Amino acid sequence: YSASAQVTRDFWPYWKKTAERFHALKIDTLKIGRYDLSRNQLPDSIELDSLPSLIMFPAHDKSPPHKMFHGKAKVRPIMLWAQEVASIKFEFPNDTPHLDDEQRKAYLVQIKERDERVGAERAKKKAERIAQLKEEDAKKNQDATKNQPHQAEKLSGRDEL
Repeated sequence: YSASAQVTRDFWPYWKKTAERFHALKIDTLKIGRYDLSRNQLPDSIELDSLPSLIMFPAHDKSPPHKMFHGKAKVRPIMLWAQEVASIKFEFPNDTPHLDDEQRKAYLVQIKERDERVGAERAKKKAERIAQLKEEDAKKNQDATKNQPHQAEKLSGRDEL
């Protein structure tokens, strides 16, 4: 990163939260650090496309090519990427490693409320669609009845083709 770049300042809260979550989860097989390019020169073996950049240096082989993060610069995607590319594998306790216990509880309540609201909206739309289809069927039956010849016309006594 470069401390002087605005994009780095924008990214910093996500980076800090990522490091805090790994620490809180006691994942000690992953060492998290940062390298300020405004104060230090990049080693020749590392090529960056943009700043800030996330690079994984595997525990057992730090030689190129290095694994670069190319996802959405948010806490959860960064954590999942680190889990995927780390040479020393680790597991998260749940599917929301970026959330602490309190945040996870609030998140699960929000999901439940959303699902209930969406379910009610879908049920209402389904009932409206069924009513609409019944109306259309009734209109078709009514139109078909109007267009049928009367019984007297059918029994005219003539052959019909």
